Amino acid sequence: MYELFEQKYKEYEKALFLVAIGYLHNTEDAKDCLQEAVLSALKSFDALKNQAYFKAWLTRIVINKCKDFIKRRRFTEELSDTLNVFYDMPTSELGIVDLICRMDPKRALYITLRFYNDMTYKDMALCLKQPVSTVKYKTQKALKELKEELEGDM
Repeated sequence: MYELFEQKYKEYEKALFLVAIGYLHNTEDAKDCLQEAVLSALKSFDALKNQAYFKAWLTRIVINKCKDFIKRRRFTEELSDTLNVFYDMPTSELGIVDLICRMDPKRALYITLRFYNDMTYKDMALCLKQPVSTVKYKTQKALKELKEELEGDM
């Protein structure tokens, strides 16, 4: 059981970390929340009925842990090492990732899930507990905001 969990987790670890960074804007806080989420998920791994939903299930746990952290803390430090977090990303993507990290976390989440976690709209809807149409709309709205920011930087 632990081996299966570890194998599946390793596959999505980086994407889950990006979700946490998108919410918390702080590397250390993101690591802490991700660690809490993994421990929580490991404890309830047996309760997951369909392994096909592992990614959505674990992403939801990470999001909830981040929200809990924000409620407990009520403030976060700005991400001071944004570029260091993404050390193995192509240089062309770093500017985009930096803009995403500066977006409202609620909007940035849609971009992160869709493009950095490679989730379908259906998976996102399941994870976020929203209708697919809402997920599509909010993703498009976030992309429009990102595009406007990119055009403003040029």
